Amino acid sequence: MDLADYANISPPSAAIGAITSYIKETDNVTPIDHYRRTVKRLLNYGTSDHLDGNDFIGRLLLIGLVSAAEGYVRTALSSCMEVCPLAQTNAAAKTINLGGLLWHGRDGFSKSAFEHASFASKDELTKACSGYLGFKLEDNKFKTLLDEFDSVCQLRHGIVHADGFLPGRNAVQLGIPKAQKAAIIVVRYKQLQEVAAVINTLIYTLNRELFAEMCKRWAIDWRKRADWVPGQEKARFTQLWRIFHSGDERALRKGKSKITLQRCLVETKSLYGI
Repeated sequence: MDLADYANISPPSAAIGAITSYIKETDNVTPIDHYRRTVKRLLNYGTSDHLDGNDFIGRLLLIGLVSAAEGYVRTALSSCMEVCPLAQTNAAAKTINLGGLLWHGRDGFSKSAFEHASFASKDELTKACSGYLGFKLEDNKFKTLLDEFDSVCQLRHGIVHADGFLPGRNAVQLGIPKAQKAAIIVVRYKQLQEVAAVINTLIYTLNRELFAEMCKRWAIDWRKRADWVPGQEKARFTQLWRIFHSGDERALRKGKSKITLQRCLVETKSLYGI
């Protein structure tokens, strides 16, 4: 018997099958609606029966919720870079991975900008908004939201990188009391609802504030540039609407008949005296 056999039996050979079998194409929707749909699917699975009977499904769903938030940030920021000349100027000195550019092509170049980045922390999110868009997440609107999100991300780190055990660094940052035994993260129904509420509040607020900022830039900053074409103002505004407007939410909102692109355009012009 080999010495290694004392540790465990020799495993069989294994290989992933056709990699294309792991992939399927899907329709494009606005970043906020894709986020909403993902969260809804996750929470529909995260029933009290599923979560209260075991210790691992809640952890997986927490990872999914943070991933949905990261996906929103990547798509929203890259979309802003495609349409906003100020964001393009701000990001002009940044580098992107060639592989991402080869995959996404010229029209989707901005998606490559964040393939090396993780947005599972408040610092990375704040830095990306500032560094690529020139958009500061103001403390009066975002500090509490980002702090709560960061606590979720500390838990996520333990789930992803330590099989659910809370690493010491994350425990200290969260203020967890020391214990004699290892601390494992458990996410029941109540905790999952809290996590979803924290992430939803951050993402919905970010979507609102980014839209308002881009409307301001459309009304003021873009018009000062030499590349501004007055005859394209509605088309340019429509681009913003298609990035940030939640059609899924509109279908459920009271007074939805008044929530239209044209009305928003008129109100933006009135607000900025155009």
